[in-house]
Amino acid sequence: MYDVSTKVKIQPLPEGLTLQAVDIYHVYGLEHQNKVVALRGISFDINKGEILGIIGPSGSGKSTLLLSLGGMLKPTAGQVIYSDGTDLTKLPEELQFEFRRNNIGYVFQEQNLITYLSAEKNIEMPMRLIGMSLIDRKKRVRELMERLGIWHRRTHTPKRISGGEQQRVSIARALANNPKLIFADEPTGNVDSETSTQILELFNELKEEMDTSYLICSHDPVVGEFTDRTLEIRDGILIGEHLEDIDLTDLDSSRFLVIDNQNRITLPEKALVQFQGTILYTWEIAEEGLLLKPLAKTERKIEQKIKFCTTCGMEIPKGEYSCPRCGAKLSRVVR
Repeated sequence: MYDVSTKVKIQPLPEGLTLQAVDIYHVYGLEHQNKVVALRGISFDINKGEILGIIGPSGSGKSTLLLSLGGMLKPTAGQVIYSDGTDLTKLPEELQFEFRRNNIGYVFQEQNLITYLSAEKNIEMPMRLIGMSLIDRKKRVRELMERLGIWHRRTHTPKRISGGEQQRVSIARALANNPKLIFADEPTGNVDSETSTQILELFNELKEEMDTSYLICSHDPVVGEFTDRTLEIRDGILIGEHLEDIDLTDLDSSRFLVIDNQNRITLPEKALVQFQGTILYTWEIAEEGLLLKPLAKTERKIEQKIKFCTTCGMEIPKGEYSCPRCGAKLSRVVR
């Protein structure tokens, strides 16, 4: 196992937490170049044995967040703290590799299987990297393949099995070293709807059997039916949280607003449309909570119509505040 100093290991997280992200920022681009701020101070917890979803439009920062949490991309600022108190952002690169191999599993849309190796050899690879004995590796491979219903495909290379079976091999490989956390980036992106449901049902069963937490980043509407919670990200900011009754066709209806560590809150699109023209708000602490009141309204301006999304080119219906296809936020409301 890795050996970390007190500089990278802090107080262990409270019982029941697998990971804690604190004020994660990530900026792409070097000095003297145009810089893109992909993450703008995101904070949240992942509970033990939880399936946590992440949704958001293309370019919102979902994949950057997964890479940052898993140690494959160093955040510009912030902390990624695991249950034992290890701050992954402060580990030297060589120790990050060892930490990931022992504590984290990955499932991707493109399964990233080694094409010339059999299914069982692909699953065995992570165990070889941590020096597990041959007997233990073989035992673990059979246990996982039988559990996932692919033992009969053990000698087949990836090209000789279906997309759903390839994804099951990828899941078995992610589980090989008994990680407590699995990151899944679009795990149902290349399979049909029936296989998508089977994969998500499998995640649900495995979280109970193996006490594993899952962080799933996906556009698939089916995913919302299997997550315990879902975080909604836009423009690199955490704007809301949804529970099990998430409605992906009307996120305003199931969203709980989030006040983040920077005291930011993103108002629902319906509210912004309703109060368009309001510049200032008064606020007060009421018995029910925080109460916002519009102070004054300016005259409504005749705004330029936006007919097509500037991000994906889709035609925008009247009254929409964001693109129905990609979720890009519009600078002006379409009338």
